[in-house]
Amino acid sequence: MIVLGFLCAIAAVILGTWIAQRLVYEATQKYRNQFTEQARIKLSDLFVFIDLTHLWPALLGTSAGFALLCWLLMDSIVLSTMLGVFIFVLPRIALNRAKRKRQVRLDQQLPDLLLALSGALRAGASLSVALKSIVQDASAPLSQEFGLVLREQRMGISLSEALANFYQRMPSESVELVTTILTVGTRSGGSLAELLERLCNNLRARQHLEGKIQVMTTQGKMQAWIMGALPLVLLLVLSQVDPISIHLLHSTSVGWGVIATVITLECLGVIFLRRILAIHV
Repeated sequence: MIVLGFLCAIAAVILGTWIAQRLVYEATQKYRNQFTEQARIKLSDLFVFIDLTHLWPALLGTSAGFALLCWLLMDSIVLSTMLGVFIFVLPRIALNRAKRKRQVRLDQQLPDLLLALSGALRAGASLSVALKSIVQDASAPLSQEFGLVLREQRMGISLSEALANFYQRMPSESVELVTTILTVGTRSGGSLAELLERLCNNLRARQHLEGKIQVMTTQGKMQAWIMGALPLVLLLVLSQVDPISIHLLHSTSVGWGVIATVITLECLGVIFLRRILAIHV
């Protein structure tokens, strides 16, 4: 009976290990596919088309390598883990930042586009001809986005649907106003040139106000970054000054609780600051 119970226990452990391994493998594959697909979509939105087949293993290898190097140099599990996680999420942060910068650049180009469109329409050109002539001389990302709109039109897609796809790729309030006024203006047949000129003036005034707000909140944003980085810098300094106490921080349950509390408060602080300032901190 003892041998039978021992064999059943071994079989249960093997079965549980196999089930856990399958669950972890399936969850990892699902996250890998989602991560690769999101990266492909974000890169295509930036008009960057590259092969992402080796993105996942390269990202895992890079994050693990930097974490191991940090552990060998500083002998700190906390710092090496934090560095590995940061390297792992760095591409997503960089893609989101690049997309935001591209969105801001496009919003800044829209008033010039509207003014040029208004002048071309007053001269008697059609909307498609005016867009084509303006896009040829424009810089990215305006030329890329409206060039895609014109290509979709040549493939048989209506202008309203092509503009809706444009807004889906670049979802901002300025783009929504431009696409709405172009769609309504072409359907109603009203004085589209005058509407475009008025919208141009409104967008310029709005961008001027946003620029003043950006300048006035620069000091607050810098203080937020300094206060957010202060616990990490303090941890790095204390790990060199008093390594024995820092060792207790990641070798005891109380220490891990303190680390979890600090990370939670840091994340909550970032979320609250973003909500209060309503900008990208």
